[in-house]
Amino acid sequence: SLIKHPLSNAVNAETRKRLEVGTLPRAGYAHTVGATGDALNQAHGASFRLVVDAGDWDATLATNTPGQSGNPDSTNYRNLYELWAKDKYFPLFFSKEKVEMVTRERMVLMPVKK
Repeated sequence: SLIKHPLSNAVNAETRKRLEVGTLPRAGYAHTVGATGDALNQAHGASFRLVVDAGDWDATLATNTPGQSGNPDSTNYRNLYELWAKDKYFPLFFSKEKVEMVTRERMVLMPVKK
């Protein structure tokens, strides 16, 4: 699977290298549960999946690609691509206690007074 950034054809090679996440093998085809299309490159199928246990929200699992950030300079820009390609999931916590347990970074946004 190759996830091509929408700006890839509009930028220089150096920027393209920062934006692209590369290729990884991906199982499935159009007639499998993990539908991926009928071509050598995945053109169909889910890039995001969520499995929710409404009785225990902290048991929620998710997968997404290529990462948790849209910033190519972030360590979270490509961090989920390999998991997604292997149909693996990560825990998606909801309770404050669980979220605090896995928090690595905080960003506080403050309104600007005009």
